[in-house]
Amino acid sequence: MAESPESTQVRTEPKRSRRMRALIVVPATVVLSLAGTVAAASAATDASSGSPPPANGYSVWCVSVTGAKACFESYGDIVWVKDTKANGASAAGTIQGPGWARQCINDNGADSGWLKCNFDVPEYDDGLLWAVNNPFVGAEASTKINTGNII
Repeated sequence: MAESPESTQVRTEPKRSRRMRALIVVPATVVLSLAGTVAAASAATDASSGSPPPANGYSVWCVSVTGAKACFESYGDIVWVKDTKANGASAAGTIQGPGWARQCINDNGADSGWLKCNFDVPEYDDGLLWAVNNPFVGAEASTKINTGNII
């Protein structure tokens, strides 16, 4: 017995709907997963704080770029970020090592002073400290760091 066009159409529609749902659900799941990762890193952000200790090249490092300055202290895994240009863009300090990265974003404006973020990172890793004005699209600079003092 031959099937009518309506019955064939009814059977193919659920397959198409499942494909469309997969095309929507899978990317949305990926985006939400990534958003959770970023939120976890940003959750370490504290309130505005005093200035970082002076850079010494073995336990405290600082780097600057037009619009942002960032410092990292290995004892305590602390990142400080300062927005140095009133341009409406935020400033970020990022520490990055083999297989990990943490980001501290100061979106309080140039008049807000230093923002301090306290992270937990692997000890004795070589890495980079980045200062970024207008994260993801703006000016950036980096310097080498180490996450622990080797005695």
